[in-house]
Amino acid sequence: MSAPNVTQIDVDSMMRRDGYVKPKEAARQLGCGERWLLDGLNRHGFPHTRMGRAKWLSEDDIREIRALCQIPADRSKIARLRKSTVKGATKARVAA
Repeated sequence: MSAPNVTQIDVDSMMRRDGYVKPKEAARQLGCGERWLLDGLNRHGFPHTRMGRAKWLSEDDIREIRALCQIPADRSKIARLRKSTVKGATKARVAA
């Protein structure tokens, strides 16, 4: 009994066609190290797709990783910086 004539699908080309990239390319796009990204995928729950052992990231996954890593502005630090800048400018005017 022979196996049916089934065309083998190249998973790599299929995933790339659908807009997915490997972690090495995703790390380049994110501007981080591949090891850091793989640690995030394996241990910290970064979004991704697995096909067998291969890991793939879509553009949405990459955007979400950027959002997860974004550090919001600290308003109290900004206020202190503005306050110190205004005091420094006032002292300079008084001295002149």
